[in-house]
Amino acid sequence: MKKIFVNICIALLIFSALLTSCNKKTIDTPIYNNEIGKGVFVLNEGSFTYANSSLTFYDNVADTVGNNIFYKANMAPIGDIAQSLCLHDNSLFIVVNNSGYVYKVDAKTVKYQAKLDNLNSPRFMIPVGDGKAYISDLERTGLWVVDINEMKVTGFVETGNTTDRMIRIGDKLFVCNWSNYYLPETSNETVQVIDIASDSYIADIKVSKEPNSMVLDSAGMLWVLCSGGYSGEKEPALYRIDPATCSVVDVFMFDTQYYPSSLAIDNTGNILYFLNGGYNTLDLYSMSINDKTLPDTPFITAGSRNFYNVAVSPENGDIYVIDVKNYTQNGEVFRYTSDGNLITSFTAGIIPNYMLFNY
Repeated sequence: MKKIFVNICIALLIFSALLTSCNKKTIDTPIYNNEIGKGVFVLNEGSFTYANSSLTFYDNVADTVGNNIFYKANMAPIGDIAQSLCLHDNSLFIVVNNSGYVYKVDAKTVKYQAKLDNLNSPRFMIPVGDGKAYISDLERTGLWVVDINEMKVTGFVETGNTTDRMIRIGDKLFVCNWSNYYLPETSNETVQVIDIASDSYIADIKVSKEPNSMVLDSAGMLWVLCSGGYSGEKEPALYRIDPATCSVVDVFMFDTQYYPSSLAIDNTGNILYFLNGGYNTLDLYSMSINDKTLPDTPFITAGSRNFYNVAVSPENGDIYVIDVKNYTQNGEVFRYTSDGNLITSFTAGIIPNYMLFNY
């Protein structure tokens, strides 16, 4: 009788483990020993001043995940508050905000290639051709001009405001002026326009406080999402801008109680996604670029989860949503179909944030 009871317990444990493994990937695979294929890089910020940032890669074809792959490839940590990623010419660039540098690694093996030091508070990087890239900075009033072949600073574009997210449209660069926390005399209510050929600031587009994300739609329109300010100083708003004329075409206003962020667009360029709600209580919303009003109901509700960022696969339109949990334990990434059906989830590092697709 005792033997039968033990066998039943073992069977129940195995069944429970199988159920868990069907829904969530937590076991690392040795991706760093092989060439990285199709999938998504997830950059984990880590805890402020703890220098425990890390890099995760999820292979969406094999449905496998590798965590801490930068350390495994280089036997060294990334640094303090890894902010963003950029792919260019078979190299992956890792912008590390609080450490003030940018790593250049092989995009297939994550092996170290070079490092750019002595930046103030780098945020995002965008290549613009001929080995030139721009790097935005939270503590400088402008953009660093960088030679990414030599990994050295070659110039600086003075804009008068701190710089954050960037998007290139033709021969212009559009830059969010997201924060003036470190430089309160500057504006955080504009999108600035840079002429790429001359490395010069040429225009301002007035928006609401703290423009935090931008996307380009299928009609060539630029969408900019503003939170309204960390303390709700102004109304949050979603702007549609004509980049040819640098003029606002439409404005969608949110209630001041909301804190929208993380604007993304699907692989057709027709459906917008963003997080919205109160601070730390954000749900995922979606709307067509042709809609005349903001959506009333969430596309995916967070429930007890702490949604932090969203990205959409350019290959198949799958939606990836990050749950940072309590900011001290490993976060989780949820993968959904474009219809909002959960496919799977996988464990990442501490405070997963930036996602970059490798196709």
